[in-house]
Amino acid sequence: MKVRLKKFTELSKSILPHEARYLASVCNFQDTEKREIFNLLVENALSENTFTPFDEKIDKRKYNYIKNWVEKKLSQIDVDLITEWIMLYKKKILTDTISAEEEQHFLHHIENYKNLDYNFQNLYELAREYRAYLLIRMRYKDHQIIADFLNQYSNHYQKAKKIQDKLYLATGEITNQYTLNNNETKYWEKWLYKVFSTATIDGRNRYQAFVLLAFMYTNYNNSNNLKKLFDHIDSFFSQGEMYSRRLLSNYYANRVLLHSKENELAKAEYFGFLSIRQNNDDTLMYVNNLIAILLKNNKPQKALELLERFRTLSETTHNYHQKISYTSYHIRLLTEFNQWTQAETMARQFLKKYEDEILKYRWHHFFTSFFNVLIYKEKYEDVLELFQKYKLKEREIDHSKKSNYVPNIAWSVSLSKYMEGKINSAKLLQEIKEPIKGIVLTESRRNLMIQVIDHLSKNLPEAFSKLKSHL
Repeated sequence: MKVRLKKFTELSKSILPHEARYLASVCNFQDTEKREIFNLLVENALSENTFTPFDEKIDKRKYNYIKNWVEKKLSQIDVDLITEWIMLYKKKILTDTISAEEEQHFLHHIENYKNLDYNFQNLYELAREYRAYLLIRMRYKDHQIIADFLNQYSNHYQKAKKIQDKLYLATGEITNQYTLNNNETKYWEKWLYKVFSTATIDGRNRYQAFVLLAFMYTNYNNSNNLKKLFDHIDSFFSQGEMYSRRLLSNYYANRVLLHSKENELAKAEYFGFLSIRQNNDDTLMYVNNLIAILLKNNKPQKALELLERFRTLSETTHNYHQKISYTSYHIRLLTEFNQWTQAETMARQFLKKYEDEILKYRWHHFFTSFFNVLIYKEKYEDVLELFQKYKLKEREIDHSKKSNYVPNIAWSVSLSKYMEGKINSAKLLQEIKEPIKGIVLTESRRNLMIQVIDHLSKNLPEAFSKLKSHL
């Protein structure tokens, strides 16, 4: 009993809120105890802070029934699982290894296909491959079923491919705006929202439009429209549309960014932990985002524990942007816990090994953490040498144009110059005030700056306390 209940409890703790809402909308248990088990499962999934244990007196077979029912219902709507079987069938058709049972399953799926779903393009392309497979074998009746499907949905497929190509153009412009801050992309908004909200467009294109809209609203710091967009897709997920754990994780990760900007740190942390329940190619990015939230929320111990939990993932990833982010946070947290020598050693070794990648992807993030530990160790000359060696002045000027700019590096350099006797106190105060001239201080941004100032104040309290009062 206890082993079975332990497994069910683990299942319950893994259920995501939107999964729970969808399951609640399709359940119809007549048995009182099954309803009791299921209702508590949903209640636990929707609770942010509490978990109520399940009744061990109820027959374990009813727990097993609910577990199997939950897993079956979610697998039936999981777009990633559907993608997998479509790709598997395509491979089997191309290699002449598809079984009669699999063919029957596919033909039944085609005959009963009614609405354009997430995997419409994949399904259509598989049907084209299967059409030739059937014709060469002179299976004219089955061939006609496939031919009718292809004819019926031909215009939809052509439209889907055109939308996909246009989405690719939009992706290039919107991501370039984020990385280079060099172009205007608002003109994409109306078209993207139409794609996202139109039920007769395939789900993969609709979801890609959602991602781009979220990206664009983030670029423009448009939190109101971003929240409306999230509320819109929130209802889709709860109805089982465009569902997979991977997509939900991505959605939760985007919620983290929204609530972080609004300085709603408790909500950001909640969605952050939801985003990392499912391991996928983006998990390390979600971990890094959550670590940032925990640091904002003054929870360094929790951040360090999370960081240690994903150490192997960081070591094996080929995503240098996320690898550098993770290591930068590691350096920062070691510094936070006064492990300065270990932090400095890690920073120097990582810089030696990944110098080109750091300068290409995340120089500001890395050198912020590196300079931070050097400041703690009072190695001001090293700060100035690194600043000069890697020509960070020019980079810092460009970086200051970003909407989320916080002058960590500029202040560290000014402090180091003063400590090394290169400028006087009046010049120091002038230099540390300069980077924040004209900056619009949101609550979140002000809090970030105060955190930086508090760190630097340990080395030079008077000057930075004046700066803090200036904010």
